[in-house]
Amino acid sequence: MATTPPYPIDLRLESLDGLYSALDPSPFRQRDLDPRAVEHIVQWASDSPPKAPLELRISTADDADPEATAADTQQAVRNFFAYEASLLERRHHRNRVRTLRWLSVGLSIMTVLLALHSLVGRAYPDSFFNDIVGEAFVIAGWVSLWVPIERLGFDGWLLKDQLRLYRRLAGMTVSVTREA
Repeated sequence: MATTPPYPIDLRLESLDGLYSALDPSPFRQRDLDPRAVEHIVQWASDSPPKAPLELRISTADDADPEATAADTQQAVRNFFAYEASLLERRHHRNRVRTLRWLSVGLSIMTVLLALHSLVGRAYPDSFFNDIVGEAFVIAGWVSLWVPIERLGFDGWLLKDQLRLYRRLAGMTVSVTREA
């Protein structure tokens, strides 16, 4: 079985310091990445084939030893994306719990409105009022379910895709080369 070649993400920097957020005073391996670098990396990774391993290739004009900095940089990049993936996972869990609560409220609202529709139908059979109020209750009931359905379906899928991508980014290899 043939292995998939790594999908390259190229990044050119003046120095490796450009990879990191200037606002973060943490030690090297724990520093946040620069938001522009993250956006570039995530955008390119989003375009990669889903099964291809990712490889971040950083070229720099810095005089630092590429062998010494590659391991530290790989660890820092992996730490950053692993932490971001854990944040996304917690967010996904919170959203799922919140959405299930919203769904139970929406279903309760829908049940009450359908019961009211039935009562109005019995009170005013064969009336224009019954048709208007009944349709309004049904529409309001479906609207009460709109957000939970959207969150469970579409938003949940998007968040899971993003989580999958960040997990892939946390496992990517990083190479550092010096430009001549």
